[in-house]
Amino acid sequence: MPNKKIVAVIPARMAASRFPGKPLFPILGLPMIEHVRRRVSLCAALDRVYVATCDQEIADCVKKFGGESIMTKSTHERCTDRVEEAAQHLEADIIVILQGDEPLFIPDIIEPLVAPLIENEQLVCTNVLSPIHDEEDLEDVNIIKTLLDQKNRVLYYSRAAIPYFRVKNNCPVYRQTGLSAFTKKFLHQFSQLPPTPLEVAESIDFLRILEHRFPIQGVIYDQRTMGVDQLQDVLRIETVLRESPRHKELHQKILKL
Repeated sequence: MPNKKIVAVIPARMAASRFPGKPLFPILGLPMIEHVRRRVSLCAALDRVYVATCDQEIADCVKKFGGESIMTKSTHERCTDRVEEAAQHLEADIIVILQGDEPLFIPDIIEPLVAPLIENEQLVCTNVLSPIHDEEDLEDVNIIKTLLDQKNRVLYYSRAAIPYFRVKNNCPVYRQTGLSAFTKKFLHQFSQLPPTPLEVAESIDFLRILEHRFPIQGVIYDQRTMGVDQLQDVLRIETVLRESPRHKELHQKILKL
């Protein structure tokens, strides 16, 4: 890859409404934020990895395990705003954002995620999307559905079941994942853009990008993501870590870091 400095920033906070304190909740004995940080650190394309947080407990935990963190304000409502504040202190061309509640994240996806930003100077944002195969996922308002054009540019994000299949066909529908990348310049610009009606209505911050007519390149990765939203999700995550050969291998790698 050309000489672009690529830095990953993982936003995390203790005050999650459905699962307070989840970044430090143990998963097979290791705090969740450490699962995520260490998996991200396995990607050779990254120059540095940071956790952006407003909570000293999280910063202390990251430091204890040898990681790096950046303290941010506690007033941010959107993770992208927290990351943008942290990015102001970083020397970087591209900022990779990964949610701190994705302990089953696969590090291999980062290189395809940043590649379009390196290859095309006109692009400012990419987002990993995974195909939706289950009908019930279309109806789940907690899953953000995504439609793409013929060049895999994002057309729209919605919590609703889109599109409406008046004629049933093989039209692909994707789910938004918590993994995206921005040029540092555009991340700052994005944070300065005024909120937009669709963004507020759907509570999806990436709609602000589309409403201001900036393109988002979708990067398709055919693996269902599994984040932690509630306590019962931890049991599902631990089952995958014990039973999936791929995740068992990654888990053993991060334990050695």
